[in-house]
Amino acid sequence: MGISVANQANTLRVPARQGAAATVNAGQIIKIVNTGGKQVVDTWAFNVHDLDERLSMEHSRVSMRRLVPTVGDTLVTNRRAPMLSFV
Repeated sequence: MGISVANQANTLRVPARQGAAATVNAGQIIKIVNTGGKQVVDTWAFNVHDLDERLSMEHSRVSMRRLVPTVGDTLVTNRRAPMLSFV
């Protein structure tokens, strides 16, 4: 069990209870698949040029005006900059 993260170039498989890192460029699409069913998949994102800027669910929820993101929503950083979009 675990997750599978795929982009246009390759697939990264992460076993359950482990982690991995990958660089994603602006405009690139990644797909995260939970291969084990219903376990939680924690996902973190950082600005590679400034690691103090990171994905912030607290800021994203305020921006989206909802708790759970849906297709079309954009998650933002702790500086309220767009970081990830659901497509």
